[in-house]
Amino acid sequence: MLQQFEERNRDLMVNINGRLVHRDQAAVNPFDSAVQGGDAVWEGLRLYQGRIFKLHDHLNRLERSANALSFTEVPTREKIIEEIKRTLAANKMHDGVHIRLTLSRGLKVTSGMDPRLNRSGPTLIVVAEFKPPVYAKSGLTLITSKFRRPPPDILDPRIHHANLLNSILAKIEANNAGADDALMLDTHGFVAETNATHLFIVRQGEVATPRVVACPEGITRGTVLEICVAEKISCSEMDLALQDVYGADEVFCSGTMGELAGVIKVDGRTIRDGKIGKMTKRLSELYALRTATQGIQVID
Repeated sequence: MLQQFEERNRDLMVNINGRLVHRDQAAVNPFDSAVQGGDAVWEGLRLYQGRIFKLHDHLNRLERSANALSFTEVPTREKIIEEIKRTLAANKMHDGVHIRLTLSRGLKVTSGMDPRLNRSGPTLIVVAEFKPPVYAKSGLTLITSKFRRPPPDILDPRIHHANLLNSILAKIEANNAGADDALMLDTHGFVAETNATHLFIVRQGEVATPRVVACPEGITRGTVLEICVAEKISCSEMDLALQDVYGADEVFCSGTMGELAGVIKVDGRTIRDGKIGKMTKRLSELYALRTATQGIQVID
């Protein structure tokens, strides 16, 4: 699974601290904290028919992450939403769009990781692209990575930071193995998430997902759990071992960029009959109903 270039994105206007520039002229200062040390937080949003689904949930997480890293002068929510609107309007976007928000600590007066070297407020970057859900509907294949997700006492996964080398190393393993993505375990050997998404399993009609210990508090993950409660589908958060995944009736991933995507093979083992399961399809349809009717209107 490799994302392809979308011709409609050739002349994108990118927003850097309120300045709209063509993607080919967009630039981030080499003294910016994102460049110096991945010192930034981020969110991925989706635009459906002029509405951003779960916008405030994403902005809540962005704010919590920035505060956890002691960012100063964090832009107001109103300011961020205004810059999102300006970016979408400049690109004439209304539907089928993925938005990447990045907020770095800002510019440093000289190279170094010490936050005291930052003498101005954060840098806000808004990148909006025409991008449908990125995963194939025919099902994903995963391999288990040798790289582990760290526990909260090393790096709290609730901080949605932009230092993604852990995930990139796992993705390289998946690429080398010819798989779509990599399944990542925590330091105790339990399933955390994949390199890019949260993971769910289905056993005898019951849905389960790993506890939020070595994985972030996913917005799409939370929506799936909300749907299960609303539809009276048995669901739980628990420690899951690889054996639970191998023996599941269904496995699926969740994330804003790819929505819900079924998994048909893990570590060369076919999940049940190798087809997308009924519960995965049902939850995908229920998720689509929510994204079609809910969200914050940002484009008329």
